[in-house]
Amino acid sequence: MSISTAQATDTGTAQSPVDVRLPMDATSDYCLGRITWDQHSEYHVDLLRLALRLSPTDIAITPVCMEYPTEERRISMLQTGDQINTVFFGTTQDREDKLLAAYVPIYLGTTGLRLFMTRPETRIELAHIQTLDELRKFSMGQGLGWPDGQILIDSGFNVIPGRYKTLHRMLEFRRFDLYPRAYWQIIGEWNWMKQEAPNVVVSPDIALYYPQPIYFFVSPKTPQLRDAIQTGLEQAYSNGMLLNLLKNHRETTASFKEVNLREIHLLRIENRSLPEKSRQTMKKFSLFD
Repeated sequence: MSISTAQATDTGTAQSPVDVRLPMDATSDYCLGRITWDQHSEYHVDLLRLALRLSPTDIAITPVCMEYPTEERRISMLQTGDQINTVFFGTTQDREDKLLAAYVPIYLGTTGLRLFMTRPETRIELAHIQTLDELRKFSMGQGLGWPDGQILIDSGFNVIPGRYKTLHRMLEFRRFDLYPRAYWQIIGEWNWMKQEAPNVVVSPDIALYYPQPIYFFVSPKTPQLRDAIQTGLEQAYSNGMLLNLLKNHRETTASFKEVNLREIHLLRIENRSLPEKSRQTMKKFSLFD
C-alpha cells in the first residue's frame, strides 16, 4: 500500500520527482492512521527532516507504507526507484557501487560499537572475557542480509541468521548466545524486546568495535536528491545539530545516559570489506575512529 497520494493531499502540494520517497512499515502508527506524518518520530526520519531543512533545495518527504522490506530487497527497489528512492542501512562496496550514498554516517560511527544482549548466565561468563579468542566461543545472532554478519564471520565468529523481529526471542530460546546491537540503539531496543523476551539482559562488561557507517542511500536515478541530503547532513554536523539530535532523540538518548563506556572492556576487529571512501569518511565524522 502506498500513501503518496494521501500525503500530497495532506500537505496541499504536488510531489516533485526528486522528493524523498521513504519506506514505512505498514504496521506503524502513521500507516495505520493513528497519527499524522508530522507526529511521526524516528531518528532517521527526524535527521532526514533536519538535513532537508538545512539544504538549499525545496524537497519534501513522502512516506510509502508497505511490508517493510529486507535490506537486500531495499537495494533492488532503490535501483529501480519506482516505489521508493531513499533508505538507510550499513554500507558495503556493493551498495556503494549500485546506489548513491550520502557520505555522512548518520549515527556518527556509534553503529560499529557493539554491545551484547544475552541471557543472565552468559552475562556472568562475559564478565571474565579478555580476548577475541575467548569471545569467539559464543555464537551471535544477526539479521538476514545485514553486512555486520559477514564482518563477524570474517573475524571468526559463528553467526546465526534470523529475521529482525524474532532475534530477541531466538536469543531467549538459546538459538545463539549473543545478540550484538549498536551502542546508540541497544537500551532503547532492550526496553521493548524484554516485554517479549523477559530473560534477555544487556551485558555491561564487554563490547566489540569495528568501523561500520550507516548512510542514507539514494536511487542512482535521483543524484540531485543525494546531493541535497549530503549538503544538509554536512551542515548539521558542522553546527552541532546532528550530534545534539543523536544524544537527545528518544530512540538514542537512553544509551548515552545509561551505558558507561569507561567501564566496558573493548575488543576491536577489522571490517575488511569497508570501502576506502568510507574509511576516509569515518576518520572525518566518527566519534570513535
